[in-house]
Amino acid sequence: MLHATRRLLLPLLAAVACLLLVGTARAETTPVEPYASYQPQTACAPKAKPGTVALGHWLVRTYGGGFGRISETCRGRSVSEHKEGRAFDWSLNALKTGDRTRAQRFLRAAFATGPSGEPAELARRMGIMYVIWNDHIYASYDQFRVRAYRSSSCKTLATCSNTLRHRDHMHISLIRPGGAGRTSWYVGRVPAARVRQATGSSEASVSPQASFQPSMSLAGRSPGPT
Repeated sequence: MLHATRRLLLPLLAAVACLLLVGTARAETTPVEPYASYQPQTACAPKAKPGTVALGHWLVRTYGGGFGRISETCRGRSVSEHKEGRAFDWSLNALKTGDRTRAQRFLRAAFATGPSGEPAELARRMGIMYVIWNDHIYASYDQFRVRAYRSSSCKTLATCSNTLRHRDHMHISLIRPGGAGRTSWYVGRVPAARVRQATGSSEASVSPQASFQPSMSLAGRSPGPT
């Protein structure tokens, strides 16, 4: 019985592996997405989007760290992509050398020039809108230049908690196509049916506010998710 089960499973696993390889290869030959503009949360749709889930699992599997939150309840008036299920908090501790190394490895890979010759190829294919980690922000609408960051909830860094300073997690916000798994990195990683389902819900949440692009102040204070 065991041998028969193995004989059935092996071809199936091989087929799945081939599909993943084909999907990854196709993604690498697809033109790289442009730098994303700022798409703030405009609706209450906190269910985790498939692209966000896929990215979170990939980060933990590839680099380590912990799988943090994606969704957030829609209480209050604060703007957060967690409320649309397209932000991921990667659990890392900036006080630990190992976690700082994990973060730096990912950031270097995300913002490096890719096989196509395009800068920040991985981040753009993933649909990353901005990353906040350890008092710094890297925004697509600023071509991922590193800027000092302070949460709008904090008058000074000294009064900020580790969470608001993003020292106990890395916050990654995705544009809506990234959250839905529609940008090129997700080909072969997110099933088409889930992409279609997420696309319908994300497009329904778009409003004219989504075209707003915030300026980056000298103090580095910009969108303030946790």
